[in-house]
Amino acid sequence: MSELHKKLTDFGLSEKEAKIYLALLELEAATVSEAAKNSGINRSSAYVVLEALRKKGIVGISDDKKVRRYLAASPETLLRSAITSAQKQEEIKSGIESIVPELKALHKGTKHRPIVKVFEGKEGLREVYYHLFSTKAVDLKVYANPGNIFKVFPDFMDHDKERVKRKIKMYAINPATKESRELLKQHPPPRAEIALVPEEKFKFSSDFAVYDNLVVIASPLQEFGIIIESKEMASMMRAAFDLSWEEAKRLNDTLKKRG
Repeated sequence: MSELHKKLTDFGLSEKEAKIYLALLELEAATVSEAAKNSGINRSSAYVVLEALRKKGIVGISDDKKVRRYLAASPETLLRSAITSAQKQEEIKSGIESIVPELKALHKGTKHRPIVKVFEGKEGLREVYYHLFSTKAVDLKVYANPGNIFKVFPDFMDHDKERVKRKIKMYAINPATKESRELLKQHPPPRAEIALVPEEKFKFSSDFAVYDNLVVIASPLQEFGIIIESKEMASMMRAAFDLSWEEAKRLNDTLKKRG
C-alpha cells in the first residue's frame, strides 16, 4: 500500500475507493472499463465504487453524452471535506463535554443496581477464580468442591498463596470427597477454616463465594462464571453463609467422630 493510498484510507475511503480515485487522477477522465483496468478492480465493482464516490462528491461526470466518463474532483475537495469533518467532530466533542455533568448525575442514580459480569471458557473461569486478588476483601466465604477446581487448574494451590499473602481469611464448606480429605491432610490451607459435610447429601458441582461486595458463582465443569457486584446481595448471601456455617461445623465434627 502506497503512502497516498494509506492517507486516503485514513481519510475514510475504502481500499477500492482509494484505488479508483488515484486512477482517475492519473487518467483525468475515464470510462468504467478504463478506471477498472487502471486500478486493478473488476468492472462490476468499479461501477459501484465510482457511483459511491460520485455521491460523496469526490468524483464527477463529464459532459460527453455519448460516452459516460468519470473525473476525479480536485484534491482540494478532500481537504475541505476533512476540515468540515474535523469541525463537526469538534462540535460533537464540545456537545458531549457540556452534558457530562448531567450524565454523571444520572449515573449516580443507578449505582444501587447490581453489576453482573459473565465469563466463559477456561480463561474466563480463571479470571473469576482469581478476581478475589483484585479486591480489598478481608475474608472469603465459599462453598466449593476442590476436586473439580484442581481438575481445571492443577496449579490453583500456588495461586492461593496470594490470598494468604493478602491476609484474606477463608471459610470454606466442602463436600467430604476423597480429594477434599486428601487435600486437607497433605496441604491444609493456611489462614483458612474448612468444614467438611457429607458428600452423599451435599454434592457441589458448582462453586459459590462471597467477598467484599461481590457474589460469585462458578462452574469448573462447564467452564463459566458469574460475578455480581451488589452490596445488598453480598450482605444477604454472607448472612446465609454464616447461618449454614454453624450447621456445617456440626456436620464436620460428626464426620470426625466417625473417623
